[in-house]
Amino acid sequence: MQNTYVSITKSRHWLPRLPAVVLADTSAILRNFRSSWRVLWALTLIETRRKYAGSVLGMLWYPTYAALLLSSYCFLYLVVFKMRFKELGSYEYVLFVFSGLIPYLGFSEAVSTSTSSVRQSLAILRNAVFPIEFVPVKFVCAALFGLFSSLAILVFMVMPTSFFGWHLLYLPVAIFGLFAFCLMIAWILSATAVVLPDIAQVVNIALILLMFLSPVGYSIDIVPARVRFLVYLNPLTYLIEAFRFAVLGVRDTPLWIDGVFIAVCLIAACLAGTFFRRLSPIFADYE
Repeated sequence: MQNTYVSITKSRHWLPRLPAVVLADTSAILRNFRSSWRVLWALTLIETRRKYAGSVLGMLWYPTYAALLLSSYCFLYLVVFKMRFKELGSYEYVLFVFSGLIPYLGFSEAVSTSTSSVRQSLAILRNAVFPIEFVPVKFVCAALFGLFSSLAILVFMVMPTSFFGWHLLYLPVAIFGLFAFCLMIAWILSATAVVLPDIAQVVNIALILLMFLSPVGYSIDIVPARVRFLVYLNPLTYLIEAFRFAVLGVRDTPLWIDGVFIAVCLIAACLAGTFFRRLSPIFADYE
């Protein structure tokens, strides 16, 4: 009982200092970024090339892989699940699925590659001057590079349809929201995975579950009301809604939701960055 009281007392003294700690660490991360962004950019390019290094197609695998993967999911929803919308033809429904699938795949790639990034790089980072908090950021940026290949294919497919319009200018907002969310998740998971490597296996299972809870092949309004809250609790729902609006001009949630989502992601990213930096001194113990 006495230990519990001491813990509560310490937390009361620590919590009021949290905003100042977060602000200090966020400022330090921004300063490091200002001095290291060229190195981060170079490492990101190296990572994007390394993924398909030695293959015949090389960097052409990015659009090829995107096209093959999108086609596979299209077959799944149209042929296997036989999902249809009365107001959408087959081609329009393909665009509907692709606009929801692309942000999910970008998120999945960013999270799965960044989770183990710090643990796998500890031996190198000990003798390097590159800020350790940018290691997971490198993998997030590399994942978004693949996302652009998929987006280019989708925009090309949308051009001859009635969905093509000025709402495409909203795409940077959707991409920034995805980046902020992936950054927050990457910092938390990569730091946790150093101490608890099993988290990587949990992430793989969670990504599969999120696939079916995300409105990729269906709209929110067709989900039964009694379980619709599960879709709204899924943060990927809001990312998909932003991308779908940017590409097709359709959505089920209000536009202002995106501003709230991005603001929450930025605050959470600052907290996640602080969590990463405060935990980083013990990383060497798990090498």
